[in-house]
Amino acid sequence: MPPPHRRFRLAVAGSVNYPTYSQDWPRLQPALAKLGVTAAIEQWTDHDVDWAAYDLILAHGVWGYIHQPEDFVAWTERLDGHPGVVNSPATLRWNMDKRYLTDLAEAGVPVVPTVWLSPTDQSPATLPDGEIVVKPTISGGGHETARYSPDELALAHAHIDRLLAGGRTVMVQPFQAAVEDQGEVGVILFGGQFSHAIGKAPMLDPRAGAQEDLIDKLIVTPGTASEIHLAVARATMAAAEALVGTITYARVDMVPLANGSPAVLELEVLDPALFLETAPGAARQLAQVLLERIQASG
Repeated sequence: MPPPHRRFRLAVAGSVNYPTYSQDWPRLQPALAKLGVTAAIEQWTDHDVDWAAYDLILAHGVWGYIHQPEDFVAWTERLDGHPGVVNSPATLRWNMDKRYLTDLAEAGVPVVPTVWLSPTDQSPATLPDGEIVVKPTISGGGHETARYSPDELALAHAHIDRLLAGGRTVMVQPFQAAVEDQGEVGVILFGGQFSHAIGKAPMLDPRAGAQEDLIDKLIVTPGTASEIHLAVARATMAAAEALVGTITYARVDMVPLANGSPAVLELEVLDPALFLETAPGAARQLAQVLLERIQASG
């Protein structure tokens, strides 16, 4: 497709902590340029950025929001009137807190069973049996995430109490042992259409305690999505879009339950690594979807 006569402008909303955006950037930027889209990285925390000057704002590099959630919400609210924000400000606000999983579960999507603990709860926590995973509901990259065995319940409760004392809501999930052998499957969709799948090796080591992040342990390979993985991913997207509207890009992460069926661990529509390097043509596909989004919003 020849570039359009007008050069469109796209801003990636990035983070000061990750100024080069992500590993997706070296593939996405030239793919956009071939379609006539000039892309630049702007820091979402920079109050001097003129976001209105851009045709599209790609809110896909906003790492750091987990440490500044109120500032992040305020930033998304300032963008509410911009017609070209992907994913939309409402979508970002909904997805920043993992309690969105309750919305998916209520819509019939299979999700990993979760116990939710709030700082305002009056009764002590009743935790799942067996190995468990503890993390705050506003988290990313494995921040403050830990796996505990049954003989580490005191450590688990101490972790939970520390998070609650800091005003953070906590989620506790039974550790899905099958992930040790099978890993996670991530299904990536652009414009609602399947693009590619990835496999992720397990990152939570037993007895490691709470981690600042787990990025250094991330091992990703090109993956294969079965028909049931695709069906769960599509059901997840349908449920999410019924709540927040059109989602331009997403990654649906799934783990196997004890019975072998996949359950959603996370729906990533806020800062999902898209692992474009694992799938030839994926960057071009995403660039085309983003161009169409610009044209539709203009």
